[in-house]
Amino acid sequence: MQAQIKERQDLYETICTLSEAAIAKLSDYIDFLRYEERMEELEEAEDIAYIEAHKDDGPNIPLSEIIKDYEAEYGPLG
Repeated sequence: MQAQIKERQDLYETICTLSEAAIAKLSDYIDFLRYEERMEELEEAEDIAYIEAHKDDGPNIPLSEIIKDYEAEYGPLG
């Protein structure tokens, strides 16, 4: 935790040395990163919702059948 605090303090100090133009660019990039993270969170939530909604769709294959097919192709497990 201390390392993270030190890292953020160093980052803040570095940002303070930047020109106004560089800070404006950095601000735009920070907005982009926040947007990107938010989109990833939304996509993950959509994926989870889709999987939950369709978990009973399609054929259900018993694990024993999967193991049998695997062992037929690759040999015995273990």
